[in-house]
Amino acid sequence: MDIRQLKSLVAVLDYGGFSAAAAALGTVQSNVSTHVSKLEAEVGSVLFDRRTGNPTAEGLIVAARSRRLLSELEAIKSDISAARGDLRGRVRVGMIGTTARWLIPLLVTRAQRVHPNLGLEISEGTSSVLQSWVSVGRVDLALINRPIGMDEVDFSPLFTEALVLLVKRNHRLATAHSVSIRDLAGIELLVPPKGTGFRDELDAVAATCGVRITPKAEVDGLRLIAALALDGFGPAILPSSAIPHYLQDKISAIAISDLAPRQIGVARRTKALDSSTAKATIQMLDDILADTDTAIPNGIVLTRSRR
Repeated sequence: MDIRQLKSLVAVLDYGGFSAAAAALGTVQSNVSTHVSKLEAEVGSVLFDRRTGNPTAEGLIVAARSRRLLSELEAIKSDISAARGDLRGRVRVGMIGTTARWLIPLLVTRAQRVHPNLGLEISEGTSSVLQSWVSVGRVDLALINRPIGMDEVDFSPLFTEALVLLVKRNHRLATAHSVSIRDLAGIELLVPPKGTGFRDELDAVAATCGVRITPKAEVDGLRLIAALALDGFGPAILPSSAIPHYLQDKISAIAISDLAPRQIGVARRTKALDSSTAKATIQMLDDILADTDTAIPNGIVLTRSRR
């Protein structure tokens, strides 16, 4: 068993096939197939169904361990470079879309200035998807909504964020200071599909108020919902940071009195030893939010005081 075999297995899983994995690894498909076949012989199990291209149950188990091994090997190099005062290496960061919109430019800018040899690999996803990626080691850390019911993930809060109703300026509720969920009864909203955490939360609050959410369309992805709402396609309930500052005078964002703010923070794998690159990234996030020169979007309340 060698590193090339582990990298090939993970690449096939991440890129959805042997050809795509070969392209990502800068090699040919036959090499990837050979490495995976040798790994299968070593562990004594078929790791991919060659008919469907899907990983077997054993393949998922080996891939999860492989990610952790590869991550630890990479962390050794970055830890040594950090000990010498020259942090090098990469860090894989997951981030929910509405937070990524305003925080990624700040993080990239600071990283270029403070740690020029740090490679940032940023992936966008929903909180539930990113939570699972943290637990299996696909990302080193993630900025997500507070997770529920996953022991493999530690969560450190950074800020809370208000949820608001976005409507066009000519909507009948546009001049309201605040609304309740009951006020939204019968109004067609752009909402995520049932089964997503955000939608389930909305439905639960609506049920306690004796009303139902009326979907105009069910759209998977808060950033896409935000884009549609900002284009005037329909009202939507969204985190306050979904509104770019340059569009704030073109749409009304109304407080919702009976929706609690969501809590955003850093998720890391429980009992994992953070690499120097992950530690440096978390420190940069803390410094960005603590810096009084950082423009924080409306509706966000920091967990820690600013310097």
